[in-house]
Amino acid sequence: MIWLAIILPAFFFLTILPRVWVYQKHDGGFKALQVLRFIGGIIYGWFVFYVLMADVTWSAYFAYYAWIIFILLLIDSITYDDGSDLTPLTGFVALLGILVYLYMLIVYPFTIKQDKYEFVQAKQTEKMLEPINEQHIPVVPREYARYKMEKVLEKAANYFYYNLGKATIQKINQRLVWIAPIEYKGFFKWLSADTVPGYIMMDAEDQRAEAKLVSHKMKYVNSAYFGENVNRLVRKTYPHYVLMEASFEPDDNGKPYFAVSYGEYNKYRDVRQVKGVILVYPASGNMTKYEMKNIPAFVDQVVPADIAYERNEWFGLYKHGFWNSVLMKQDVHVPTQWEDADEVVAVFDRDLNMHWATDHTRAETDSGSMVGYSLVNSRTGELTYYTGTNGILNGRTAMNVVEKTYREKQWKAASPVLYNIYGQYTWVISALDANGVLRKIALVNARDEKVIGAGDSKQEAFNTYQTAISIELDGDSATPSKDVVLTEKTGIVQAVYKATTTNDTIVQMLLEGNDKIFTLRSSKFPYAVFVEKGHRVKLKYLDTKETIVSVKEFKNETLQK
Repeated sequence: MIWLAIILPAFFFLTILPRVWVYQKHDGGFKALQVLRFIGGIIYGWFVFYVLMADVTWSAYFAYYAWIIFILLLIDSITYDDGSDLTPLTGFVALLGILVYLYMLIVYPFTIKQDKYEFVQAKQTEKMLEPINEQHIPVVPREYARYKMEKVLEKAANYFYYNLGKATIQKINQRLVWIAPIEYKGFFKWLSADTVPGYIMMDAEDQRAEAKLVSHKMKYVNSAYFGENVNRLVRKTYPHYVLMEASFEPDDNGKPYFAVSYGEYNKYRDVRQVKGVILVYPASGNMTKYEMKNIPAFVDQVVPADIAYERNEWFGLYKHGFWNSVLMKQDVHVPTQWEDADEVVAVFDRDLNMHWATDHTRAETDSGSMVGYSLVNSRTGELTYYTGTNGILNGRTAMNVVEKTYREKQWKAASPVLYNIYGQYTWVISALDANGVLRKIALVNARDEKVIGAGDSKQEAFNTYQTAISIELDGDSATPSKDVVLTEKTGIVQAVYKATTTNDTIVQMLLEGNDKIFTLRSSKFPYAVFVEKGHRVKLKYLDTKETIVSVKEFKNETLQK
């Protein structure tokens, strides 16, 4: 099919004026030129459909061939002008065709900007993000995962044949992991090696975990050449579809697949619409096509990251059309652009459904705060825009907070992700040293940058963040949720600790038979400073399942205060 798509358009590289063929039928130079043009057409078609792997559709033919055909027609009308009345008409048709092509290429995309906004069909809400399950918050950034994966790859047999492929985070057996396929190092290494040995996996929820090699020989991968390239393999079988990024997706049993999203173009070739996924088993090349409603549950990425970012741009820029995005900029906002990081990041909700996340800022300023936050469901493409985040720190500013905190050590912040933690919008950020090694896990309150918790482990980071909320925010801003329950407790004080700050006293106590550390401050509870061991107290606190908790209500029943 591909070779037919290559050869047939090459005939249009020939002179398509019948009268010219009649007059030039005995001209050897003319015939030689036609042969060269036909060969040039085949070479061009091979480049378009084999090298670029363009879809075999009418819009693709117009996009790749129309300009050449009309230019050749114009040249032929001038070169072979025989004084006929048809010559000016032929030249006019050629010029008109060139103008139509330029219109579709340059002008038309600007006329459909508002259509792109409407195509997104974003859902806007003032509600907070759904509270996250703390156990499944990934704290291992991609940089650190790759650092550990590279060490594992260096121990593999014939490791010098291979490179580490793109690392992506995904859900396997209800746990978040980093996955990276092993790829060939280049053309000659591909010739020498028959297969790649498998892929490397690392736990994304535990920074102490080690990466491991999952052995599974794979022949069809992204870095292979010719018919063994996974994208070219799919294009050969499905020439008419628009093919998008191939995501490496092992199932829950560890069996690897490449998930190649497919779809079609709308609005000429300006809007890509995902229609489903083609799963390729890289060991044999066997593939199965699934429509959106039938995609296996283990596939996390159906809508590629570049489409998610594209939808965010359309939604933020073109509510009132193109000219408003340039001149008045009413209601205009843009997704945050990063110089050396992903434009959208993969996050997982409490049910471990994957979304593409990004914050939005004003278009005309370098503001440190956001105007909204968006999540794009990576399986359906549905975009939800959270307006309740207006005015809070954006990801870039939160990273600056972490880097300033560890300025002396020159650690760099990485992978900022916004969550609802303890009823607070909170940025979870990793601090890395110059070698890409994870040094600290930091939680930065998105409404007050002074409220920050950090630790060597996830548990330590959450404990210190809970304490920071208690001290800096007085515990009032933390609100109950599915994972944060308002709990009442009465008991005898087993131990008490008091720390005096400039304008306040922080009181922490243990109750008999309870391992929670209850934290309160005298500015809110003046009589708390009189608490002593043996006193009976009654309190209400937010049970976050952490060791250190914030007290919301307090009464010393021994002192009746």
